[in-house]
Amino acid sequence: MSAAGDAAAWDCEAYGPEIAGIGAVCFRAGELGKRVCAGPGECHIAMTAERQRVYARISELAAEGRPDFEYLAETFGRPGQLLGGEDDEPPAGQ
Repeated sequence: MSAAGDAAAWDCEAYGPEIAGIGAVCFRAGELGKRVCAGPGECHIAMTAERQRVYARISELAAEGRPDFEYLAETFGRPGQLLGGEDDEPPAGQ
């Protein structure tokens, strides 16, 4: 259920309930109070793709030697660490 209390809604993976409380309900919508994804499954697929896209761009710019992106590449070692992903720690044994 959304932080806004709408039973038909869900919390966007990128924003979560904290940000939904101020009206940002969909990362992809670009507007407060608007939603693009049809459901949590679509949100998950879209945000997984967005995390991979952003991670690839960070990696590309870090490889060019750009200091800000080198820092981001060190800070975010996996796509799942970006945009509300749940990959905070590497799997055991890695």
